[in-house]
Amino acid sequence: MSAEAKHTPGPWSLETVQTACGICHKIGPFPWRPGKTRSACIYADYPSHDGSSPVDVELLANARLIAAAPDLLEALKLTDAMLSGANMNAKVVERKARAAIAKAEPPA
Repeated sequence: MSAEAKHTPGPWSLETVQTACGICHKIGPFPWRPGKTRSACIYADYPSHDGSSPVDVELLANARLIAAAPDLLEALKLTDAMLSGANMNAKVVERKARAAIAKAEPPA
């Protein structure tokens, strides 16, 4: 792999689907296109009935964080540019950062 390799461009979404023995948190750009995009899955085999076990909750939190990664990276780059003196609108940077955080964290 080249040192110049880039991650799959965002936005990434999160979809949880049933599998034969549990659930899969599908993360990535959808719809998936062979040779064009990549996606990932976090599997929870034999999850608790209501999804409230600590392991199930943690897996979903990890999936949300991964799905938010491109948004978090964009917000961090904007913040860095603003702090470095670039002419950035602080409200735009704040809005992007808050949206990325909200995507990464579970709803209240």
